[in-house]
Amino acid sequence: MPVGAEEQLTLVEHLDELRKRIFAALIALAVGGVAAFLLNDQLFYLLLRPLPTEFQKITTFSPGEPFIVSFKIWVTTAIIMVSPYLIYQFWAFVGPAFNAGEKRYFVPVVITCSVLFLGGIVFAYLLVLPRGLDFLLNFNGEYFNVQNRATDYFTFAILFLLAFGVTFELPVVLVLLAKVGVIDDRFLRKNRRYAVLVAAVLAAFLTPSQDAFSMMAMFAPLVIMYEISVILAKFVQPKGDTAGGAEQVRQPPDDMSRAPA
Repeated sequence: MPVGAEEQLTLVEHLDELRKRIFAALIALAVGGVAAFLLNDQLFYLLLRPLPTEFQKITTFSPGEPFIVSFKIWVTTAIIMVSPYLIYQFWAFVGPAFNAGEKRYFVPVVITCSVLFLGGIVFAYLLVLPRGLDFLLNFNGEYFNVQNRATDYFTFAILFLLAFGVTFELPVVLVLLAKVGVIDDRFLRKNRRYAVLVAAVLAAFLTPSQDAFSMMAMFAPLVIMYEISVILAKFVQPKGDTAGGAEQVRQPPDDMSRAPA
């Protein structure tokens, strides 16, 4: 359970708490890695499935490459499998920074972060990755003898899926910033044009394939989630003074301010 907001921790206690959280996360990753190792055949089937049939034969160029690539896949799969627990450990560690009233949002935030992260990965795997690969591998196909190297392809696929998972966390970040008063819904509306520009830049740089379809497939959800964040920010942001600012000092009437003759 997270440390209570009312508990004041010293620097040493914070470091000890961080050590415990990291150790628990590493144990979870080790368990996830063993599970991924046992599911090795299913994982390779899933990762090769988005490829067009004629490109599903993967090539290696060194004796150690099959093991190194397999190990990367097991580690990445472990991260994805235990991501809800890793997210829980993160929010449990930063929990003392929030007051007792905000503590009730702990479970919803953990659940929302987990659902968005996994949802982004599923969205990329089912809708974006197959079409992006088909476009890239068949582009000017009459001029190229395309071969997929294991290291290149699996690194590409892993980064592609993780990029979507991370970017789908955008609403949580914006809503939390609104909750603590850093931004509000008016700020988000005012800077909408810049947000669209940033979303386009992120889509261009975070999609490994950088083809038009993949970039649009990431750009559109980012814009939609930004708009959702604008709506949610209005409900969670701190309520301002109803008077709309500092109290104004009343000035005395002109006749009363005049000195007697």
